[in-house]
Amino acid sequence: MPPMTPLVKNLLIINVVVFALLNLLPYLGIPTAGMSSYLALHYPTSEAFHPIQLVSHFFVHGGLTHIFFNMFGLVMFGPLLERRYGGQRFLILYLVAAAGAVALHFGWTWYEIHSMEAIVDNFRSNPTLSAFNDFFSSVDTKSLTMDDGTPVSQVVGDIKTELTLNSDDPDRVRQDAVIMMQEYIEFKTNVPMVGASGALYGVVAAFAILYPSFPLMLIFLPIPIRAKFFVPILLAVDLFLGVMQFSWDPIAHFAHLGGALAGGLLAFIWYKTDPPAGAQRWDRGVPR
Repeated sequence: MPPMTPLVKNLLIINVVVFALLNLLPYLGIPTAGMSSYLALHYPTSEAFHPIQLVSHFFVHGGLTHIFFNMFGLVMFGPLLERRYGGQRFLILYLVAAAGAVALHFGWTWYEIHSMEAIVDNFRSNPTLSAFNDFFSSVDTKSLTMDDGTPVSQVVGDIKTELTLNSDDPDRVRQDAVIMMQEYIEFKTNVPMVGASGALYGVVAAFAILYPSFPLMLIFLPIPIRAKFFVPILLAVDLFLGVMQFSWDPIAHFAHLGGALAGGLLAFIWYKTDPPAGAQRWDRGVPR
């Protein structure tokens, strides 16, 4: 593990302290659920959105595994880049990557919501079972419940049955279906994002720009792969999972992609305009 550098050390401390406070305060009788929600990043149209979340969210993590892997990546790659760039440039890289993560995450969320709203408009003019299925075909309704505890899958199933059987009160069925779809859109806008993963992906992408031949490997796949191949493979997996949106996968993959693109692009520009001394020596496997 590379020796710790000042900025990486401070980022590590802030992340660990925030995580510890949010998880230890409840044991002192101080609830932190509201605090966690306030600091997490919500979509701008959500009532829970606050501008401070644009920064606060990447100091908040969803669990011990989440913060461990993010901080492990930070201390593995961060010090090398901080020594090359200096603290100020490294901080700029970190923040630009985090901003790129937010931008692409919001962009993808907007696309999803816009597509859903288009389906709702189509259903209003053509209230058929097919139009209703278009909306919920990719939604894992089994994992969701209504405010009263009723499974969403049950409510959706009842509406589908009435649409299939041509209910005696089609206006009510149409209204129930529209309300159900709108409630899911509202739910979607209120799903928060937390974690430093987007910024970390920017750091990893920058590392691959500087040291493309450096061997990297995953913990669960101990096969060394050069950074210039490892990072594109990692991003391709994120793109696949982000598009597929499997019900078992709650990760904001487009935030990863946005962070990597922003951080990698900035590192590429810096490399071309002012290549850091010693980068080529390290690329040949001779660390300084």
